[in-house]
Amino acid sequence: MQKHFSRACLAFTGLFWLSGCSSLSSLGFSSDYSMYDTAQDFIDENEVRSNGAVVDKGLYYPKSAYSYTYRYCSNNPEQAAEDIAQFQNLAKQVCDLNNGQLNHQETGTWCVVNTNTAEEYPFFSASISGTNQWADLCLDGPFVTLKVIENDGAPDDEWYNSAIVLGYQPYTAERRLLDAPAAATVLIEPTRAPAANGAWTEESEHIYTSVGENVCLYERPRNSTLGYTYRGTVRNATDGKVRVLVTEKYKGDIRTAPTLERLDWHEEAYITASAKAWFVCSS
Repeated sequence: MQKHFSRACLAFTGLFWLSGCSSLSSLGFSSDYSMYDTAQDFIDENEVRSNGAVVDKGLYYPKSAYSYTYRYCSNNPEQAAEDIAQFQNLAKQVCDLNNGQLNHQETGTWCVVNTNTAEEYPFFSASISGTNQWADLCLDGPFVTLKVIENDGAPDDEWYNSAIVLGYQPYTAERRLLDAPAAATVLIEPTRAPAANGAWTEESEHIYTSVGENVCLYERPRNSTLGYTYRGTVRNATDGKVRVLVTEKYKGDIRTAPTLERLDWHEEAYITASAKAWFVCSS
């Protein structure tokens, strides 16, 4: 059974010195301390955080089984910055307790064991960010969004393969890791979509074989904090790509956005992209 990160231990030992806390037992490759449980404790710690909502709920495996995303409206920018720093530190501490190391990949930060070896194995991925978009809905502070991808009791091989689908990049001589962030920032935001690693999900397969399905594509230009979601219907698919008749454009990522803000768009236009780049969305 996975353990919660001990807040009492944190209070008595400081942010990083944890050697006097509960010892770790050997559970094979499974992480002993749970980042998901720690995230729940973090959310429940005060009313501001707990007054949020689970977003970006996966409809297809493996996202539906292992991915958790939560968004809340902070009460001021300073508190949001403190929350982000606290969650980042918690992620590092949970990784340390599991004898892991943070591995900064293009698809996000992963806590792994035996990093940069053939025996490397992922424990979890965690991220947190704030946005000033939709300021009219979060008047006092930015929205804060946190995400955890973690095994929930599946066999090691099943979790490993699922982690790859969800963005984990196994060690190879060609793998590119990102430089470690500044000391105050221990997690990174993905610069590359999880599907870019070549793995197909049940959702990708469904989209590729479902003409007429309502699908969306999220795109955020490099060096931009604002992205856009394009929505339309599948017209045809070939060579791993899907051609979609796009009729709507929205501000931000509608999977985590607190409201749908429609933007000007052509009456109709076609976008062709890899089946892995699209996700199913309602009409």
